[in-house]
Amino acid sequence: MWRKTIDEVEMTKIALPVRALPPALKGIAACQISDFHLDMDEDVERLELAVDVINREKPEFVFLTGDYFSGPDTMRRYVGAFRHALSRLNPKVGVFAVAGNHDHWSSFDTIASALEAAGVDLLANANRPLKLKGEQLVIVGIDDLWSRRAEPSRAFKDVAPDAATIVLAHNPDTALYARHLGPGVMLSGHTHGGVVRIPFYGSPLRSILRIGKQFYAGLNLYEDFYIYTNRGLGTFWLRIRINCRPEISRFSLTPLALPKSEHRDGSVPEPVIQPPRRRRRVRRVHPKKVRARG
Repeated sequence: MWRKTIDEVEMTKIALPVRALPPALKGIAACQISDFHLDMDEDVERLELAVDVINREKPEFVFLTGDYFSGPDTMRRYVGAFRHALSRLNPKVGVFAVAGNHDHWSSFDTIASALEAAGVDLLANANRPLKLKGEQLVIVGIDDLWSRRAEPSRAFKDVAPDAATIVLAHNPDTALYARHLGPGVMLSGHTHGGVVRIPFYGSPLRSILRIGKQFYAGLNLYEDFYIYTNRGLGTFWLRIRINCRPEISRFSLTPLALPKSEHRDGSVPEPVIQPPRRRRRVRRVHPKKVRARG
């Protein structure tokens, strides 16, 4: 039962509201995985499973939101297997990534080289304007907050205020420093879903987020845009999860509808979208030895 809590990966399907998303881009598919923490052979196998599942979904995008290793020792051991697994991702448009705090505490130059070799576009306070179906969508990557590398204004450089943006930021607290830049939606990780989740309550653990522990997992409204926090694939320190399975997020993009304000001060009421959520368990990862490829 203990192994099942950390090895049975769950796919969560979400209608992801994106502010200013052109109607022509409604229904675009994307997947997110985060917080691999490749510290043991079974962690690599779990990542390989996630890659297989994502490829079957045939998404336009794959987003990686940091903490790929826990420290320099495991990074050196598994960086080859990490590179090999990610090189198998086959989205129609591309794979985009940002760094997490553990990546900078390891050796991010090595990790960045592995991502580049795997064909992943690493965004360190940078953005990528893309053309899809004749419309523009901008992927914005903000570097890690805890390691003091986050520069939201630099990441949004030359991005029009009315552009549709998908913002990648490892830590949900990054929203506190990027909200004035008008994110279309933000995808994060970092929290591992709170590790322990109690029905109708959430995680009982003390919040590590300034933004509030309601942002530990799932889709949550912050001011006038949504943040999705992925529960991650791996574990750190304590190899345990309770009612908080490893997650692959599968998004279907949808425009965020902001109703016309009826307030005299011109303020905008909260969005009325209540995106549906569907969950599908993938399968348990059976422990077997995985050779780290150099």
